[in-house]
Amino acid sequence: MAEQQQLVAALQATLDPNRETRRAAEAHLNASASRPGYLPLLLTLITSSDPSVAGIKQIAVVHLKNVIKNNWVESDTPVPDVDRPTLKTNLVDLMSVAPPSIKTQLATSITLISGHDYPKNWPELLPSLISKFNNPMNLVGVLETLNSILKRFRYVERNDSIYMDLKYTLELLQAPLLQLANSLDSVIDQSREEILKCIRLVCRIFFSLNWLDLPEFFEDNVQHWMKLFKGWLELATSGEEEDEASEEEKVKKAVIENLNLYAGKDEECFAPFLGNFTETIWKLLLEIKPTPGRDELCCTSLKFLTALISRSINASIFEKALDDIISKVVIPNVAIREADVEMFEDDPDEFILRDMEGGEGDSRRRCGVDLLRGMCRGWEERVTKVVMGHVSSMIGKSWQEKDAAVLLLTAVAVRKESRLGGVSEVNPGVPVIDFFVQHVGNDLGRGEVMLLAGSLKFVSTFRNQFNGAQLNTIFPMMIAALKSTSAVVRTYAANGIEKVLARKADDFGKTQIQPHLEPLFSGLFSNIADPNLPPNAYVMKTIMRALATIKADAVPVAEMVIKALTDALAVVCKNPQNPHYNHYLFESLAVLIKSVCGSNPAYVDSFEPLLFPSFNHILQADVAEFTPYVFQILAQLLEYSTGAISESYMTLFGPLLTPVIWESKGNVPGVTRLVVAYIEKGGAKLMLEGGFLMPVLGVFQKLISSKANEHYGFLIMAALIGSLGIQALQAQIAEVFNILFQRLQTGKTVRYVRHLTLFFAFVVGKEGAAIFRSILEGIQPGMLGMILKGVWVPCVLTESMFNKSDSKTMTVGLTALLDDEGVMTFDGGATWSQTAVCIMKLLSTSVNASNVAEDKVDGGEEEVELNFDSSFSKLHHAGKALVDKFPGVADPAVGFAAALTKGCSKMPGVLQAVQAKCNDEKVKSAWGKEGASAEEIMQVIVTKYGAQLA
Repeated sequence: MAEQQQLVAALQATLDPNRETRRAAEAHLNASASRPGYLPLLLTLITSSDPSVAGIKQIAVVHLKNVIKNNWVESDTPVPDVDRPTLKTNLVDLMSVAPPSIKTQLATSITLISGHDYPKNWPELLPSLISKFNNPMNLVGVLETLNSILKRFRYVERNDSIYMDLKYTLELLQAPLLQLANSLDSVIDQSREEILKCIRLVCRIFFSLNWLDLPEFFEDNVQHWMKLFKGWLELATSGEEEDEASEEEKVKKAVIENLNLYAGKDEECFAPFLGNFTETIWKLLLEIKPTPGRDELCCTSLKFLTALISRSINASIFEKALDDIISKVVIPNVAIREADVEMFEDDPDEFILRDMEGGEGDSRRRCGVDLLRGMCRGWEERVTKVVMGHVSSMIGKSWQEKDAAVLLLTAVAVRKESRLGGVSEVNPGVPVIDFFVQHVGNDLGRGEVMLLAGSLKFVSTFRNQFNGAQLNTIFPMMIAALKSTSAVVRTYAANGIEKVLARKADDFGKTQIQPHLEPLFSGLFSNIADPNLPPNAYVMKTIMRALATIKADAVPVAEMVIKALTDALAVVCKNPQNPHYNHYLFESLAVLIKSVCGSNPAYVDSFEPLLFPSFNHILQADVAEFTPYVFQILAQLLEYSTGAISESYMTLFGPLLTPVIWESKGNVPGVTRLVVAYIEKGGAKLMLEGGFLMPVLGVFQKLISSKANEHYGFLIMAALIGSLGIQALQAQIAEVFNILFQRLQTGKTVRYVRHLTLFFAFVVGKEGAAIFRSILEGIQPGMLGMILKGVWVPCVLTESMFNKSDSKTMTVGLTALLDDEGVMTFDGGATWSQTAVCIMKLLSTSVNASNVAEDKVDGGEEEVELNFDSSFSKLHHAGKALVDKFPGVADPAVGFAAALTKGCSKMPGVLQAVQAKCNDEKVKSAWGKEGASAEEIMQVIVTKYGAQLA
């Protein structure tokens, strides 16, 4: 009882307004999560009927879900094995009887566990859920859970493992699911709303089970399923809410998604039903009212027709009806509605999401455009002629019809388009630029606000078709639109400017926008500075793009830009609700630092006082969403600095080494890079004189012990050795290597071995083979030979090709070992010959110039996809270039040729051993086709590098 009271107190403390109290409670709960008996205690609390704990149950069930999410697999503090069966046994039963607020979290917990354990380690899960099909009181919850679990079979890559899991699931579920569908169909009018919810979930489960392939059972019973689907499509709608879909319409949407899936399989079993369903959905589309509540059903139906037209399924039906489809389906659905105007004005974020981004928020207009483009794939000339006729008749009428006409023309004009690159090919039957000049361009400076938005979108879409001179005229008008009263217009203007600046053509860029910098940045920053406007990711991305375009020319405005960005940062620190906006904000800071400090490091001293107040606030307030970004930018600044480490940075270093910083997995990548920068800039003065060596070694040990963070441990240790040298670490180096070898014994993985051997190669290349051998021999006699033979050589021979930097490091290190007397005399030269083969494999891409590929360098100017998650998001523009650890070695093949010559002279017959190893089938298989063959390498080593292979 006392233990439960302590648990309740800790859970309540997580809501305490005092940050330290909250953190202490969270740390206590996280530490308890791996203690045997803790999770069963948590379940007991959740199921307790004691009224005194009723208010804490929601917190407890969320905590349970988070423990499962973070600790079930690949965790340093996993859920104890003894508690797992208890948890699994109780979760399903508890979910079935829990109130809705608890049920959702429990269902998520089941889904999280099943993602790792089902079915192999949780065979009783599915039978337990199926057994509850006969209990109508809890059927919705059971089906919601089952639907969530089976989503694993959707949108996945085909492999044997997923097929085995699906086969197991089908054997148990396929027949009961059909029985349940029949049962539900027979009682629709009893508790109609609940039954319809269940039918919709049955449809979604059907979708999951059929996504990979059509199972035999479903093929055999396709007529039965299609009869059910037909009946559900023809259900009369019981409600006519304008803004919300009825349960019947949700069922119809799910049914059409299943039909679309089957049509996509193009299976014979579905062919007999296709025409009938096409006519049914066509009729449904004509009957769907233009109210927002019908939008999802309308969009799904349009997508079904688009898929059929695009794949030329039932082509004869569509060919006869092309004119009717355009006039009766496409045009009514691309027409602007009163609801669209209201959304444009009152809910601009939702309008933008649906109009520009698609996804779950697809709009009728977007789906109508997609249908028209699908028609163009099969009948481009005819569709273009019909559409252009409609455009001509609509363009001179009301602004609403003009808006629809521009959208129709855009739809038929685009032949090839990518989201990042824009339109690369247009329909030759559509005069895009002439149409813009005659009808669209005049809306950029005046007219109806929705037409202005449409014209901005037109420029963004066809940015590649405009030349530099035309864009030079348009660009000031786009900048002026940044100060529009409409949030949609401001967003479309920002997006259009960003897309124009991202063009690959060199006829419009840095030089052309130079005269417009002041109004451009003024317009952009007025949007982010206005307290009445929500954070706009499009505007912030445009700031990033503009800074990346002007590069070092940002120097005159750098202070103004940093002030504006840090002011924006201060605002969002209070509520970091828009991750895209936040990411681009830090990218903007990163690109400014890169452009200004990268060209003149002296500016680092000017940037520090501007940035540190905001950064210190983020670190002190522990704004978890931003600390990983701050560490990356601090590292970037420190790397650019050329003088001594500043006082601001020195004050920060000690707290960086405290354990709490490293407990957050999102902090680790950025703070590791920052610590490495400190080591490289501060060297012996910071580490030895400053007394920070032992805390840094403690961080190294913590990181190496974690599979998730081992790579960062090696980065820190390599920085220490690179900056201080082995001699400075003489008292600790044996313990360092013992830690590495202990991890090798207890947690060996392919990735760890790769990092370990690269680290060894770096140490050997920097300090020499003799020192490396003495360290290993001091731990255990003969260890160098054992590591080479048992770990290092197999890693290089079986590892896929290293990048250029790592390959050079490995080559330099192994070549130094090849020249070592101890390696020559070990096991009669067998390991020596294997080491030589490893080097030949590493050199296989560099001895032939045609095969040499440059490594990618982080932080380039190419367009990149946004890549962030809730814990760590890498800043593209703060990226660090790959470093050549041995710049003094111009060509590692020179050293290899000398070592090979020396070995052949001292060990007669070793050349034959090398050749035999190269011809070994396993080695040849591992070598593959990565570069030059062994024979070609040997020839080059002799002819180009003068190796004497006597």
